[in-house]
Amino acid sequence: MKILSVCLNPTFQITMRFPSFSVGEVNRAQEHYLDASGKGMNAARIISQLGHESLLLTHLGGNRIEEMLSLCRKDGFTTLWADSGSAIRTCVTVLTSEGVTELVQEPFPVDPACEKPIRALFSQHIKECDGLVILGTRAPGYSDALYADFVQEAKALGKFVLLDLKGEDLKRCILHHPDVVKINLSEAVHTFLGIQVAEHQNTDDLKEPVKKMLRGLYDQFGCTFVISRGASELWVQNSRFFSSPTVKTEVVNTIGCGDSLSAALTVQLLQGVKLQQAVIEATKVATKNAKSIHPGSIV
Repeated sequence: MKILSVCLNPTFQITMRFPSFSVGEVNRAQEHYLDASGKGMNAARIISQLGHESLLLTHLGGNRIEEMLSLCRKDGFTTLWADSGSAIRTCVTVLTSEGVTELVQEPFPVDPACEKPIRALFSQHIKECDGLVILGTRAPGYSDALYADFVQEAKALGKFVLLDLKGEDLKRCILHHPDVVKINLSEAVHTFLGIQVAEHQNTDDLKEPVKKMLRGLYDQFGCTFVISRGASELWVQNSRFFSSPTVKTEVVNTIGCGDSLSAALTVQLLQGVKLQQAVIEATKVATKNAKSIHPGSIV
């Protein structure tokens, strides 16, 4: 099986674990790691770790291109890339006994000339793939229609498509009837209902309005929705609505859990596993990721 993941917002991910952390003081990490990351890179790594051929479409630039490619080769996936004309960003994960804190560097704009080779690489390689996963926001500089054009092209070829997007990108893409939309609840209700919800807020009271929203989206676009809710049960809508339990575990690092869920769900469904069981199996993979110090990793 061969799956193409799209990541147009790559990053170097530094993960640092501290025995304690005090704001305004010098804090020395007891462990630190460097990984290739960004939502699509995390998904590509998981697909590879699950034993399948994994392609990643992304952009790279600046003076650390070879360093990033080396990290990707170590992770076992093939990188298809175009020169962005801008440096690769760096994000930092801080792990303490109190939880996980993510420090995000916003991406630099890509050179608009980068889009033409990105589109060419996509058109060349989607033909040979069984499925497509598009994850995360686009760096500035790409046209608004890019992701939607990818979905339209993939579906015209009869390919399986899973989206892990939000906002206007998602609204444009679902017009072309992807197979699955995996999205966390806060992003879903903000995208389709205009409601602001914190990621760790208790959202049980939103179940009925969300069920109504999902039913309408399924009836209109025919795509399955899988709504993640952190440690709470997932909500899933296809021809019927159902909930799926999460697995309680000792959490090390939650970065990449949603991306792991998207990747594993794609693998399961392409293997012909029924939706309810596929969500359960994908949740197990996301739980393994939460026990790893590395983002988007189950080994």
